[in-house]
Amino acid sequence: MYKYALLCAAVMLMSGVFADDSTSFSKDCFNISGTISFNITYKMADDKLNSYEVMLTNASTISNFNCKQTEGPIMAVISEGGSDLTIEFDINKNKTKVASMDPQHWGVSKMIYEYTLSPADVKTVGRRQATAIGSYFVTPINHTYSCSKQQVKLENVTIPGANDTSVEGEFINFSETGLTIRVGPLLPDTTDYDYHYCKADQKVKDIVPIAVGVALAALVVIVLVAYLIGRRRTVAAGGYERV
Repeated sequence: MYKYALLCAAVMLMSGVFADDSTSFSKDCFNISGTISFNITYKMADDKLNSYEVMLTNASTISNFNCKQTEGPIMAVISEGGSDLTIEFDINKNKTKVASMDPQHWGVSKMIYEYTLSPADVKTVGRRQATAIGSYFVTPINHTYSCSKQQVKLENVTIPGANDTSVEGEFINFSETGLTIRVGPLLPDTTDYDYHYCKADQKVKDIVPIAVGVALAALVVIVLVAYLIGRRRTVAAGGYERV
């Protein structure tokens, strides 16, 4: 009993710690929450690669956003400590596929992270911009994207300026834990959201019924084998002759 109580208390304390790492950003047209971090890989003076991690905290804010599709893509700029993460959303309300976006779906079409490299061993100190263009977190319209853990690689690292000089070898891994994103009307009660889970989470969910099915099949085989062995012993002992 005491062990169970201690375990519950530990779980509650750990959940509180993890909750402190999560961030949440809401506007009229979108809601983003989860633990977001960036693993920044850079070139050192000897051209070897090194890396460090930066995590968004509760001090980060939405410094800019647009909710009107008529005035460009729906977008949000999340800023903290001189770094800016720009997320652009694309919504396909058509009945046919547009570019790489499925009909009646929304998704992230572009991610840009602007940051400053300042480690002591960096080859070129200064401002950087890493970009990822494609289709990410694609979800049916009026559904909330949900994923326990996922990464997006931001490449095409440049030094912002007149010529946007490209930096070879450097990149960023955008990592998230417990990420949920919703684009569209925000409902007052989050329990009313219809969730669309990422492929990694869907595979995890499939394991449970498969494991149950395998266990039941094994149980049937064990019972059948036990029955056959018992029947054989009964026959060998002359059970039928006695009857």
